[in-house]
Amino acid sequence: MELYELIRLEYEHGAGTVRSVARKLGVHRREVRRALENAIPPERKKPERERPKLAAAVPFIDGILEADRRAPRKQRHTAHRIWARLRQEKPGINVAESTVREYVRERKLAMGLVSHEVFVPQSYRFGDEARVDWYEA
Repeated sequence: MELYELIRLEYEHGAGTVRSVARKLGVHRREVRRALENAIPPERKKPERERPKLAAAVPFIDGILEADRRAPRKQRHTAHRIWARLRQEKPGINVAESTVREYVRERKLAMGLVSHEVFVPQSYRFGDEARVDWYEA
């Protein structure tokens, strides 16, 4: 975000050309053009990948999550605990903890085990916080 602002400022009030801004800030000319088109950087695309190692562990993980559905909240498995059980009970399946954690997060959302969002209420008295933008002045 700050880089895009710096690129736009440098282009308007400094160097003036895409090539010189790119050279000065050490970014690609394509990135300078993106910053000039839009002030907000585009969202990064996360490619969908296959999980061939996880396929063997999916029935085991789903069984644990189904059992957790009937268990009290405090006795439910965490993703780390599921991974540890997988390593202990199924030593032939070698899956990274982050892969198991990501799959458990997806499955818990799909099963409805994690349904609430946490919000922090924010309230301010008048005059406590103020922001003024003096950019154009």
